[in-house]
Amino acid sequence: MGETTGGKNRWKTWAFPAAVVAVLAAIGIYWWSTSAGGAKLPVVRDAAPFSFEDVDGNTVTLENTNGKVRLLYFFFSYCPDVCPPTTFLLSQVQNRLKDLGVFGDRVMLLSVTIDPERDTPERLREFAGKFDADFSGWKFLRGEEKATADLAKQYDILVTKDSEGNFGHSNLYILIDQDGKIRKWISVNGYILEGDMEGTLDGIVGDIRSLL
Repeated sequence: MGETTGGKNRWKTWAFPAAVVAVLAAIGIYWWSTSAGGAKLPVVRDAAPFSFEDVDGNTVTLENTNGKVRLLYFFFSYCPDVCPPTTFLLSQVQNRLKDLGVFGDRVMLLSVTIDPERDTPERLREFAGKFDADFSGWKFLRGEEKATADLAKQYDILVTKDSEGNFGHSNLYILIDQDGKIRKWISVNGYILEGDMEGTLDGIVGDIRSLL
């Protein structure tokens, strides 16, 4: 009888903590599934191949970055309006990915200048420094101007240049998976126009996590 009572007491002692652990585990699973963006994004099409140099002269291509999720952004450092805040948003994506332990090893950020004549490696390094870019997983890239504009077009990014040399471009991120497939074009208009950084940031990181 004493053993039976002791067994019941031990059960009562451990039942509540076990229930708490089970509830916390369920909450954790729910949080992961919702914050990871739910179902995996569908494949849109193959990403166009590219080959650029980073600020250190290393060649970065679609092929040699396969195996990692990539967030690709066409920009230029002299952009007077959307590029600075959009690059700042990328810096916040970088920080979130670091917190998750996937930055560099599993996810890369790729910023490609459409104005390589003015965006020298030194200029790009200076621009990147303003946003605390970590070059281990965030590459600032440049190539030949026309080839870059042609590539942007293959990614459905419009690049224009007027008679005075002023550039314009579509302000979107392109999400590319580990196999070189485009999964999504990500608009940051909510952040640019309405200041909704947290909502936009949560959405971007959720889309990335859905592919990991």
